[in-house]
Amino acid sequence: MELRHLRAFVTLAEELHFGRAAGRLGISQPPLSQQIKALETQLGARLLERTNRHVALTDAGRLFLPEAHATLAQAARAAQVAARAQRGELGELRIGMFPSAPLTDAVGRCILAFRRRFPEVQLVLNEFESRQQTEALAQGREQIAIIRSQGEPSLPPGLVATELFREPLVVALRMDHRLAAGSGPLPVAALAEEPFVFYGGAMGQTLPAQVMALCRAAGFVPRISQLANANATIIALVAVGLGIAVVPEAMGRLRHEAVTCRPLDAADATTPVWILRRRGERSPLVASFLDLARQGAAAAP
Repeated sequence: MELRHLRAFVTLAEELHFGRAAGRLGISQPPLSQQIKALETQLGARLLERTNRHVALTDAGRLFLPEAHATLAQAARAAQVAARAQRGELGELRIGMFPSAPLTDAVGRCILAFRRRFPEVQLVLNEFESRQQTEALAQGREQIAIIRSQGEPSLPPGLVATELFREPLVVALRMDHRLAAGSGPLPVAALAEEPFVFYGGAMGQTLPAQVMALCRAAGFVPRISQLANANATIIALVAVGLGIAVVPEAMGRLRHEAVTCRPLDAADATTPVWILRRRGERSPLVASFLDLARQGAAAAP
C-alpha cells in the first residue's frame, strides 16, 4: 500500500470532487482515478461511489478514512523522527568520564548546554577510570570518553584525543591545620612532613602518578596514612584529621565545613583533561557534544 495512494484517497474523500482533489494534489484527474482504482484493487474493497456528477464514500470508505488519516500521520511522524535524528536532535549519547568531571567548569558547562539544546536526547554518563574508558570507547560501548592524562594518552588505533583544558591541583586541609591559614599558593615542599590521604587502586593510576611526581620533584616521597577509593571519601578523611590530600580543583567543590583548599605553587601542578572519540565518527550528537565541550573549555575561568 503506497502512501501516495492513501493521500489521493484522503484528499478525494475530503473534496468529494475529482477536479478539486486533483488540483490539491498537483496532478491531473486521470492519474488520480488510477491511484484510487489501484488502492481499491489492493484492498479488495470499493471505497467510493462515483458518477459523472457525484462522488460519495461507501461504507467501506467511511470506515477506511480514519485509518488512512492515522497511517499518513504516523508516516509523517516517522519521517520527522528520522530527520531530527539526522540533525542530532534525538537519540542517545553514551559518555564515559572520570567521577569529578561534571564538577569542572568546562565539562559542567558542556553538559548543561547540551541538555538545554537537545532536551530529547538521552544523555548516558558512566563513571570509569581512564583505562576502562578507553577500552569501552574502542569496543563501541561508549561514544565519547573524558579522561585525565599527564601527557598525550597512548590510544588503540582508531581513537583520537584532544586536550580540553588543564585543571589545577590543590591541597585539601582541615580548617584548623597549620597550613590552612594562608590564602596564596603553597609550596609543594611544605607538605613533606604531612600524612597524605591518597588514591586507592579503584581510582586509576593517573592522579596518583601525578601527585607522586609532583612530590618527588619537590624532594620527598609522600607519607601515605590512608587510602580512599572515592572523591567524597578523600575529602571526608581530610575532614576527620587523617591527613592532607592533593586533589584536582573540582574536588574542592565537594563542600565540607571542616575542609579548605589552597593552590599549589608549582608550574606543573595541573592535571590535563582530554576528550576522546573514534576516528571518522559521524554521529551529529558526538559532533555537537565536542563543539560544546570546546566552548565550555574556552569559557571556563
